[in-house]
Amino acid sequence: MDRNTLVDLIEGETAKLSPRGRELWEELEPLVELSSEEHNTLAEQLQRADIDNRMDDLPQPEQATLDRLIMLYEGLYKTDEAEKRGEKTGEGVRDRYVIWAAGLKDRSEGRQVDPDMTVEQAVARLRR
Repeated sequence: MDRNTLVDLIEGETAKLSPRGRELWEELEPLVELSSEEHNTLAEQLQRADIDNRMDDLPQPEQATLDRLIMLYEGLYKTDEAEKRGEKTGEGVRDRYVIWAAGLKDRSEGRQVDPDMTVEQAVARLRR
């Protein structure tokens, strides 16, 4: 999967959010980019706990959309960072994150997750 397709999927999921959901996403997005050391700071943990509490007030479908966005954005961010370091892991990693996000969608909708889902099937699933 190329980067542009992943960006399109992120934009599609973002468009599904209510104004409250978008506000939370705007706060969550930078947290996805933190290094593992930064994730362990007390300030980050408190910020994430506050966002998690506010997510609990959203309807379940919107919480599920935010979970998919986190997954998709994490895949984008990790591959961008790896490629900046000269690593050639991008496409395979993006594929895995898209498949995982589609699995999250299936699970949130009460469907069985297909362990053999292809990236093409995952993209189609997320675009529905």
